[in-house]
Amino acid sequence: MKAALSKKNHKNLNQKNMLLDKNELQSISRALKKADRILIISHKSPDGDTVGSALGLYHSFKAIGKIPTVACIDPTPPEFAFMPGVENYQQGVDHLNYDMIFIVDCGATHLTGLNEKFPELFDKSLEVVNIDHHPTNTFFGKYNLVVETAAAATMIVYQMLVDLNLPLNRQSATCLLTGLYTDTGSFMHSNTDPIAMRIGARLLAKGADLRSISKEIFNTTTISTMRLWGRVLKNTYQTPDEVTMSVVSKKDFEETGASYSQMTGVVDYVNSVPNSKYSVILTERDDIVKGSLRTLNDDVDVSAIASQYGGGGHVKASGFAVKGRLEKEVRWKVVEER
Repeated sequence: MKAALSKKNHKNLNQKNMLLDKNELQSISRALKKADRILIISHKSPDGDTVGSALGLYHSFKAIGKIPTVACIDPTPPEFAFMPGVENYQQGVDHLNYDMIFIVDCGATHLTGLNEKFPELFDKSLEVVNIDHHPTNTFFGKYNLVVETAAAATMIVYQMLVDLNLPLNRQSATCLLTGLYTDTGSFMHSNTDPIAMRIGARLLAKGADLRSISKEIFNTTTISTMRLWGRVLKNTYQTPDEVTMSVVSKKDFEETGASYSQMTGVVDYVNSVPNSKYSVILTERDDIVKGSLRTLNDDVDVSAIASQYGGGGHVKASGFAVKGRLEKEVRWKVVEER
């Protein structure tokens, strides 16, 4: 099935709720009633939105007597240690012997890191629910709740829980608000619309711990993160085409003692350079170079740029990954003095 927010509802930002496809919701509800053991998968290199979505579902399913398991091929970053239930994350997936599987915040199958090990996960033969907000999503699930206008996947999870009359307790609310808070840059990014604010308020009303979210995500910075960001800023430059760029090598990570997850947020800082068309940070990770792109301009689509390298994402925030390494290039020229 392929379901998303209908076009007529895309532009109606004053609606009280995010409208999800009723037929798809009914199908998910029927499958959920039959399910007992449920697997919830986050994308690799997990961020606040995928972890928040997964744990929001985890607490809700647990409250109705299900046996949920949350999993990711990579460990969750330490800044999310405050989130209720994060200690239950399982690193990696050994089998698919579950009654139902939810995959959250994954725009493409390879982002799970499980596409080669478990190709059957994406052939629609299993009870797989795909919940996502990326425009590049391939609708790989048997059931798909994909709303590209949503600021965060946690918004879709929230609306699904409400529409299916599933419990939404303080723990779920805190996890879901974490995803919304991080994907909107603490409600400062351009994807912050009335629906995002409305859902944020409802999560607060459910008891979400905003104080812990803001403190741990945006007001706690380790020395290693500061050192890493210092390298990013030192390497920042602007091209003649008004593109702001920076690079981070494997050596930078080794010398600062920082992990890859500590890059979160620095691209938005680089993107604040005035008169910049868009910003790019290239990160060297083993034999992979990852690119993170951001823009504040309405006439620039960074997802189109990322797609040239096999990536994708949102119009104003995208990324890509290619096999290779970073190599510094130095050019010299003679300037004759008269």
